[in-house]
Amino acid sequence: NIDMRGFGATANSNVVILVNGRKINPATDSSTLYLSSIDLENVEQIEIIEGSAGILYGNQAVGGLINVITRRPDARSLRAKLGGGSYDGWELLAGITERLDQQVGLSVQAAKRGNDNYRERNASRMQRLDARLEVDHQGGRSYIDVQRLDDYSQTPGALFASELAADRRQAVFPNDYLDTTSQVLRIGTGQTLGAHWRIEAELALRNDQREFVQSFRGFPGTPSTQDRDTIELTPRLIGHFGDNVVTLGIDLQRTDYLLLTAFGPQGNQQDIAAVYGQVMHPLSSVLSATAGLRHAQVQNDINNGGTPVDLDDSVTVGSLGLVYRPDPAWRLFLRADQNYRFAKVDEHTNVPFGQPAGLKNQTGVSYEAGAELTRDAYSLGARAYRLDLKDEISFDAVSFSNVNLPRSRRLGFGLSADTALLSSVQVGAGYDYIDSRITSGTHSGSSVPLVPVHKANLYAQYQPQADWLLRLDVAYVGEQYLGSDYANTAPPLDAYTVVDLTAHRDLGDWRLSARINNLFDARYSETGSSSFAGDGYNPAPERNFWIEASYRFEE
Repeated sequence: NIDMRGFGATANSNVVILVNGRKINPATDSSTLYLSSIDLENVEQIEIIEGSAGILYGNQAVGGLINVITRRPDARSLRAKLGGGSYDGWELLAGITERLDQQVGLSVQAAKRGNDNYRERNASRMQRLDARLEVDHQGGRSYIDVQRLDDYSQTPGALFASELAADRRQAVFPNDYLDTTSQVLRIGTGQTLGAHWRIEAELALRNDQREFVQSFRGFPGTPSTQDRDTIELTPRLIGHFGDNVVTLGIDLQRTDYLLLTAFGPQGNQQDIAAVYGQVMHPLSSVLSATAGLRHAQVQNDINNGGTPVDLDDSVTVGSLGLVYRPDPAWRLFLRADQNYRFAKVDEHTNVPFGQPAGLKNQTGVSYEAGAELTRDAYSLGARAYRLDLKDEISFDAVSFSNVNLPRSRRLGFGLSADTALLSSVQVGAGYDYIDSRITSGTHSGSSVPLVPVHKANLYAQYQPQADWLLRLDVAYVGEQYLGSDYANTAPPLDAYTVVDLTAHRDLGDWRLSARINNLFDARYSETGSSSFAGDGYNPAPERNFWIEASYRFEE
């Protein structure tokens, strides 16, 4: 799960997830993050940007973005991993990277894992195959990425409070599941054009096929399918003129979507086109400004089992930011960003009743200020923000329909600190406060569901030698209202604290790892929802463990 800027259940639609700068949570699927498509063993670093980034990244970049950067196939290497743990969990991974010559690198990885998981009828299975061919050429680099992902999971359903008290691990819907197959082809290039400009472009083809059974209390599910075909083209020009940086780009996307259920076929053909530009200009040796503008259009050809409906819209957003660096250790910033999220193809469809076409697209603006101080032995950060949204897209489990919240607002601030107590001991802590409100309409004044007011984390890391590491992580999440409880009348989810302990030992090319999750065996529900049938809770796992051995050889 992810959650940035208090989006809770809709974070996967309001936060952009990237691998090497390319989106992996498509703007076409509201239910899946596709995190299983990431090869964690090949990650070099992870960049996190909090707050709106709608100019460069457009649709969905409302709460922020996460960019996972993987290692390039620039050296010969061999990788393998074997892991296992609680609930009959297991994982296998193997990968090889080979330099075919000085300009060409090939990388291939395969992974497979399975787990019966905490709940009954909650098993999951995943298979993934990745291949990347990268070619260096004069003034640039080109690549071809191919991936196939098979991701299957059983979904046992939420429990009523009485069921939770009787048996946290029981299944309500023993026959429900999601079985998704994704195939992705990406072709990209980067090339220097003269003394000032560089072009980067990618063509992505994606096919997602899902078979599923999803039930509701009193309404048993039947076998259904979802099929998506998406094509994206994203060229951009990056210019360097002294200390000025100019970025110009175009985003094009077409998705064909078809949902087949017992209620009949429902579908949507969605076209998104956007053009954008951004300029970063130094105002002085210590002050720089960034300004940008994006215009985007969406066209929907919707068929919810009745007369086809065309639903078209457009939006123009801008941004302005200032960064002040009085010395290399300090960074102070102030920015305002408009943002937007187009309703996804499957949010315009509704299985039980046939939702009327006309779901509005979400727009908003965020204001943010912050300061960061980084020294050799410590770093400190503080930030405050306000995010105002119009027509925030959410899901109402009572009516089984996607809805727009007329207006909503989030006020928040966060603090973070990291320091080295000793050469072998590193500690850090963070705290976030979010006041999320529906500010107009029937539920004006209510808190947005599934957004905790208080969140905090703490870690301590001990590394007596280069080949030993012991780390303790503590996460606290405060009370939050159940999903779909827009009136805030149901009892909120209880606050909880989870402690995890991890250890690594390196032995040459081998690493041995052990992890205990939920060390103190906390009993809690990470999420839950109100519906016409009652309040449902999704219990999180109790104490569990994982051990693994991994091997990496590089030349």
